[in-house]
Amino acid sequence: MKIIDQAGLTIHQLPDGPLQTNAYWIDTGTISCLVDPILDPRNRPEGASRLSLILATHGHFDHIGRSDDWRAMAAVKLAIHSDEASYLPDARLNGSAYFGAATEYFPAEILLHDQQVIQLDSRTSLLVIHTPGHTPGGVCLLVLQNQQAMALLTGDTLFAGTVGRVDLPGGQAAQLMASLDRLVRISEIYGQDVPVLPGHGSVTTLRDEMRANPFLTGKARFK
Repeated sequence: MKIIDQAGLTIHQLPDGPLQTNAYWIDTGTISCLVDPILDPRNRPEGASRLSLILATHGHFDHIGRSDDWRAMAAVKLAIHSDEASYLPDARLNGSAYFGAATEYFPAEILLHDQQVIQLDSRTSLLVIHTPGHTPGGVCLLVLQNQQAMALLTGDTLFAGTVGRVDLPGGQAAQLMASLDRLVRISEIYGQDVPVLPGHGSVTTLRDEMRANPFLTGKARFK
């Protein structure tokens, strides 16, 4: 499904994998990248331009499960936050050990850091926002075109109406709440109507989450 479709930028939401994780294909018309490579390579969008990079919002198996396939097929590199590097080759940390198919993935070739800018083309970039809590190295990716915020990819940090769990290895409730505060501050810079593209479930906006998400309104806290 196309979430963003305009001149110079198309973003497809492509649910796939055992937990129906949302992979996102970002295409500028001249270059493209895949965020959260759980997508079966056979489900690649038709007419998508050259794939240059794959990125993971975090290192859980339901987000990185086809990363080795993509790297072998398309000769691209995988980028993940430096605090998440240990998750890929560790079946316990990446969660695959708990779902009956313990898998060790190849290490990421690129290690990201907070506030890093990934330039896709002359107009389009991704801003890396470190949002620990669900995992130590979770990130959100702000898609910018001509410095205008087009979408915020939130992985398992923020969903429509709720947030990511913190009871898995490396999860910390206090960190996640601080990360949510960082996302709220994005609205102060780019406005509240920025589309939020989560790792699971439906698309929402910062405005809707600030208005109704109990973890952002203060009505819900982690026990």
